[in-house]
Amino acid sequence: MNRLKMLSIGVLIAVFSATVLTACSSNSSDSGASSSNGTTASGKKVTINYYDWTDEQVYMDKVVNGFEKKYPNIKVNANYIPTSDYQQKLLVNLSTGEDMDVFATSSTSNLAEYTSKQVLEPLDDLATSSDLAGISESIKQLNYEGHIYGLPYRTSKWVLYYNKDIFDKAGVAYPDSSWTWDKYEQVAKQLSSGSGQNKVYGSMSYQAENNWWRVLANIKGANNPMKPEDLQEFKKVLQYYYNLTNVDKAQQPFSELVGNAGNDYAGRFLQGNVGMMWNGDWAVQQLNDTISSKNVKMNYDVAPLPHWEGSEPATTGSYSVVMVNKESSHMDAAKTFAAYVASEEAAQIFASNGLLTPWNTDSVKQAFQSNVTTPEHVSVLNDPIKVLSQVPMDPLYNQVMNIMKEETTLYLLDKQSLDKTIQNMQSRFQKEVHS
Repeated sequence: MNRLKMLSIGVLIAVFSATVLTACSSNSSDSGASSSNGTTASGKKVTINYYDWTDEQVYMDKVVNGFEKKYPNIKVNANYIPTSDYQQKLLVNLSTGEDMDVFATSSTSNLAEYTSKQVLEPLDDLATSSDLAGISESIKQLNYEGHIYGLPYRTSKWVLYYNKDIFDKAGVAYPDSSWTWDKYEQVAKQLSSGSGQNKVYGSMSYQAENNWWRVLANIKGANNPMKPEDLQEFKKVLQYYYNLTNVDKAQQPFSELVGNAGNDYAGRFLQGNVGMMWNGDWAVQQLNDTISSKNVKMNYDVAPLPHWEGSEPATTGSYSVVMVNKESSHMDAAKTFAAYVASEEAAQIFASNGLLTPWNTDSVKQAFQSNVTTPEHVSVLNDPIKVLSQVPMDPLYNQVMNIMKEETTLYLLDKQSLDKTIQNMQSRFQKEVHS
């Protein structure tokens, strides 16, 4: 955790004690209380302040418009903060008493962090409402100490991307739902060929400091390396990932993946010399946009992620979550808006913009598929498959992941052994996180 973030959290904790003292006076005022239809006790129109990051503005503006049409007595003042500054801005708002009623986050670990600071309004009543029954299983994954403090409105799924031309040239059948990770490794080696400018790698390697290798543990239900049983799964898949590169020679060496070029996985895939990669649903739009704008010739498709032998097929993902500030002076209106953001009606808006949601209804699927038609099997993203949480509801998760990234990077670059890597992680968790 960087120094600035630690300082801000410290401010949040210190000021929170002061804001609690004024909570009763600010929330009990008749002039600020709102009824279920969004009007104040005096019948005036309610205005609530919503905060989000700039990447979401295009489609979130449409959601706000839909909400205001449905609830004409509630005005939503949407504030969009640059993505790089967003989390810091939220901490400042929460610590200084900024008029912020509803806000969003892209990480359930952030949700857990805010919840642990006791700055969120419980949303148990919304979580069990019939309007959100269609995403009840997703909501349950956000349970924190017996309560729900955030509602999921977007989700992600990881799938397998593959270059059909490379498969065709090698005479290898395309991936399907029967694939295991052993099969993936076998085919990755089979697709790898050539040298120099003509080198083809069967699988995509990411930069050593990138921890997307953990997806292979996430699909077995392991997402928190502070749990001993999860850490063992992380160890197994880390070795698998290391072997793909350093033993099988089926991935580009980590030492070559430096700077922006190494970080541009989409650009590297579109160069046409990588057979497969596991990646999130967002890569579809990235690839399609580049193919269209730069007239790139790429014949790619997607398939379900492979599964481990003996485990049922699954994918992983994380949720974007909407929350309500417990100090909101228009609580009913704020909660009404939060419920709408997580509703099936809003999900259709997200889906029509090429985004995945927790909703699995026909109307939401149709909204997605009518707007995202490439690649051929893009419907895989909407297949009914178990989605396991990629990020735990743990306020310490971000700090833990930074430690894991530092230690696993050394292992992938052959600067320390796997056993030493795990030992260092356990030791640092104890000293830096639990102390």
